[in-house]
Amino acid sequence: EYDYLESVENLSSGINAEYGHLESTTSTRFIAPVLSSKVTPKNNPISVDITSSGGLGAVTDGKDVLVFEGPSGNVRRTLSGHVADVECVSFFPSNKVLLTGACDMCVKIWSVEDGSCPVTLTGHTRAVTTLGMVGVGRHVVSGSLDGTIKVWVCGTQQCLSTISPQAGAINQLHVIGDQQAVSDSSALILSATERGLLSLHNTSQSSSCVFSYQHSEELTACNAVNQNTLVAGSIKGDLITLDVRNSSQPISCYKRSNYAISSIATDCNRYLLLIAQSIVRNFMLIVEPSSMIF
Repeated sequence: EYDYLESVENLSSGINAEYGHLESTTSTRFIAPVLSSKVTPKNNPISVDITSSGGLGAVTDGKDVLVFEGPSGNVRRTLSGHVADVECVSFFPSNKVLLTGACDMCVKIWSVEDGSCPVTLTGHTRAVTTLGMVGVGRHVVSGSLDGTIKVWVCGTQQCLSTISPQAGAINQLHVIGDQQAVSDSSALILSATERGLLSLHNTSQSSSCVFSYQHSEELTACNAVNQNTLVAGSIKGDLITLDVRNSSQPISCYKRSNYAISSIATDCNRYLLLIAQSIVRNFMLIVEPSSMIF
């Protein structure tokens, strides 16, 4: 949650958020939430995730993984076990289990209740950079600098399938599907890669690519607005929206600045939350995909 004011330009009118309110002007400020939590890792945070209930959060600075209480920010426990920098964290839908990926090429599954790590998944040959959850969490997905995406069966600790887009490192992935579904067969994996390829694959078929789009720059972020609309962000600040029914040309391509887009989140199929980061500056934008009004 943001505890500072942030510039947002050309917002469409009437946007109300759970933790803040955005007025309609050409230059609007994001009003800080009433409730905020402060957690202080030893170094700069690399990855953070919050449970669906908001009760717990997890953050890593590369060295340690801190599990903290959402309302207070008090650290409940520190998870240690990776032998190299931790790159990504993600909670299971149950809010009781945490998934981590690291430069030691391993994916670990932790109990946030007692801090134990009953499962370690191995198979990648370079650092694990991004994680995803399929359905209720029977399967998990990992992307790596080795250029592969692996789908894992948590119960057997086996790799169900390996997807190789052949486009360099996997910078980010997003699982498209009903998180509450018991069956995982209908889920799709969206990935953004080092060589600018945005691709959509079936979780159970390693060679089944159902959509692909080649961008001119490295893609650093991706998400799905709805069943048919995909969004990707580039290392040079491009925001691309695409229709899966037509891969020949994007719906739109907007460039806010030259800063890499590191995260894209959707809200109720209406708006995108973009976080762009660089050494010099961070900024946040709320976007209406249908009209690309900023």
